[in-house]
Amino acid sequence: MKYQNINELDARIERIVKKTVESYYTDWKNYDRPKYMGLKGSNDRHDKKLILIARRCGTYLIRTADIKPGSWSHTLFEYYMEQERADYYEINLDRLAIVKIDPEQYMKEIKKAA
Repeated sequence: MKYQNINELDARIERIVKKTVESYYTDWKNYDRPKYMGLKGSNDRHDKKLILIARRCGTYLIRTADIKPGSWSHTLFEYYMEQERADYYEINLDRLAIVKIDPEQYMKEIKKAA
């Protein structure tokens, strides 16, 4: 879904996290939210596309540019795909959009692009 301004996008992300995370909300509050806020102000194009992994026990925020085969981000992404139920969202800060993604399809695309 695309939003008119960054505040609407921020509010949507907060709703997703509050709805999904039952424990370790501090993952979002202390780590991923500050990271997100910093990336919003960045001029680096690689900081504008992100993946939010929202799970019952916390969150992870990863730049899509960092999800390369063999990387820590790639391993983390695959671990949560296999080990724990999670919701995956692609955030595009340039387009002010967030969309729920299928992690298996996303990983196929990552591997194909490598």
